[in-house]
Amino acid sequence: MSTFHSQDAAPAAYPAPVQPESSQPVRGNGFGITALVLGIVAIVFSFIPVMGVVAFVLGPLAVLFGVLGATRKVARKGAAVAGLVLGILSIVIAAIWLAVLSAAVSSADQALNSEHKVEYVITTNGKASVSYWTAGGTSNEDVTAGWKKEQTVKNSEFLHLSVIGDFANADAAVGCEILLDGKSIAKNTGTGQGAMATCSGSGLGSDKK
Repeated sequence: MSTFHSQDAAPAAYPAPVQPESSQPVRGNGFGITALVLGIVAIVFSFIPVMGVVAFVLGPLAVLFGVLGATRKVARKGAAVAGLVLGILSIVIAAIWLAVLSAAVSSADQALNSEHKVEYVITTNGKASVSYWTAGGTSNEDVTAGWKKEQTVKNSEFLHLSVIGDFANADAAVGCEILLDGKSIAKNTGTGQGAMATCSGSGLGSDKK
C-alpha cells in the first residue's frame, strides 16, 4: 500500500515575530512643549527689573511641566528638559534681581533718612532779619549781632538760611554760613544798605564725603 503526499498541503504555521518595545513609535510631548513655552516667557521676564516677579509664577510652572514631560515614557524629552532648565534659571535670575533691588531700596532709604547736625551761622554789624528753614517750616528772628542756631536734620531735608541788613545803615555788612556735621556746605556775604546774604543746601551725599 503506497502513501500519497499532497502537494497542496498548507505550510506549517510559525508565530509572528514580537516587535521589541524599543521600536514603538515615539509620541509627542504636550507637557514638554508647555514647559518650554513657559520657560522661555519666564526667562525673558526674569531679566526685567520689577517685572521679574512674573518669573516666580511661570518659572515653577515650567519646572513642574518639565518634570512631568521628562518622566513620560515613549515621548520626546528634549523640550521638557529645556523647559525645566529655563524655569530654574528664570527663578534664579529673578531672585538675584530682587535681592539687588531690595539692597538698593534699603540703601536709598538709609541715605535719605540718616540724621546730621546742622548749624546756621549769621554775622552782622548791626540790626538784621534772619530767616531759616526747619523741619516745621520757615522761622524768622531779628538780631543785632552774631547769631547761631543748631538742629538735627535728615539728608532729605532742604536747608536754607538768609539774612537782610538794616536799610537805614549804608555800611551794613552781613554774612551767612551753613555747617553740616561741622563742615561748611554754603557760605555768602553782602554789604551796603539793605545788604542781603543767602545760603542753601541739603545733606544729600554727605555720607560719602
